Order: sequence, then C-alpha cells, then structure tokens
Amino acid sequence: MSKVIWGVNPLLEALEQAPDLIEEIILEKKTLSGKKYRILEKAKALGIPVKFWERDAFSPPKVPPKANTQGVVAYLREFNYAELKEIEANWLSKGEIALVLALDEVQDPQNVGSLLRLSDAFGVHGVIIPKHRACQVTGTVVKVSAGSAFNVPIARVKNLKEALEFFQKRGLWILGLTHRAEKNIFELDLTLPLLIIAGNEEKGIRPSILERCDFLAKIPMVGRVESLNVSQATGIALYEVLRQRILNKSR
Repeated sequence: MSKVIWGVNPLLEALEQAPDLIEEIILEKKTLSGKKYRILEKAKALGIPVKFWERDAFSPPKVPPKANTQGVVAYLREFNYAELKEIEANWLSKGEIALVLALDEVQDPQNVGSLLRLSDAFGVHGVIIPKHRACQVTGTVVKVSAGSAFNVPIARVKNLKEALEFFQKRGLWILGLTHRAEKNIFELDLTLPLLIIAGNEEKGIRPSILERCDFLAKIPMVGRVESLNVSQATGIALYEVLRQRILNKSR
C-alpha cells in the first residue's frame, strides 16, 4: 500500500471521484457516526474492504503522529495521473477557454495541496507537475487539497519543457509568475488560452523555463514583503483570470 489519506471530507471525495484507487479503509469504531457512517456505507456498496480500529489510540500505519485523521484513514493504490491529452480534452469537452497550471519544482506538499484546491475553485483544466525534484501527489497533498486532487486532472511529466511545447502547439500562451517581472498581473489580457507557471518556493521559475514563457507577470504589492508564498501568488493570478473571463462574457 503506497499512499495514505485521512480526514472525513477528503475520503468522501475520494469515494465519489476515484473509488478504484482506494485499496482499504480503516475507521475508528468508537466514533462511527454521521459522515463516517456514510463512508462505511459507500465503501460497502463499492466493495472496498473496511477494517475497524478498536484500540484506544487511533494510529494506523503510515499516518503521521500529529495528523488530524478524524478517525478515518484510507490506503490508496498508485495515484492515477492524467495524460496531457486528457487535460486538453477537459477544456474542449466543456467548450471553455483553456487554463492550465504548471508547477516548476514546487516541493512543499502544503503548497501543492493548496494549489490543487485553488485550481479546482478557479476552473483550471489541468495541473502539470515534474516527475523529479518536485512534490508528487501524497496523502498530505490530498488532505490539504480537500479532495480537489480528484477533481482536477494532474499530469506528471519527465520533461516540463516538452509539456509546455505540447500546449503551445495547441494555442496556449505561457505566463510565468515572478516577482522580478516588470508588468503586474492586472495589466495583462488573461482572456486568452493560458498556461500559468508557478515556481519553486525558494528559487522561483528556473531560467530555462522562463525562456519558454511568452510573457511574465508579478503580483503588485505595497508593503515591505518582497514576495508572496507560491500558493498565495498563484491564487491571486487564477482569480484574476476568472474575473476577466467572467467580465468578458458579460459584455
């Protein structure tokens, strides 16, 4: 069993969106009620094995000691990553303007989980993560994403540059988020088909990836802080995309 997730809402989302990934569920028997009982019913209906934890301290294997499990843990098979073509099919099937997010060596699972939740909230059609030197989809990522990891197609690629070329050939413009950019995000037309790149927590976007961008943008700030956390900055950018596209539709 390679992956583990915990928490009532993430597990309910997993049962709804990706039940085939769930290998086994463990429930704390003494607190079995409400949503946790719904998990039990759904699991039984889907034929997913369920075990009950009857010992005093609920501490199933592979779960961090301080994790807020809510008495619910699930072990997953290998996460089902999407293909780049599935991301393309997502915006085409919805008849929407493409919006894709690429994470360039983002390594903190808290950030990746937050970025997936933001992507789900603001209509991103797919997220790209590198296979190497980057955080993959883990139990912590799924937990922080509040189940959004199962709602947004996530592609894992060996070569991020080739993935960018794939989407450029399909008419997407590449926007790199960096606090070193001259223009701010509010000066740009974001109603175009877009792929937004968010960079590593410390180093930002790699120079070789910056070279592939069609344009760069920063989040304008007036305080003393030099830059925002990657998930904060990306959230503002994604919201601005959604805002501009909604306004454009209403005209």
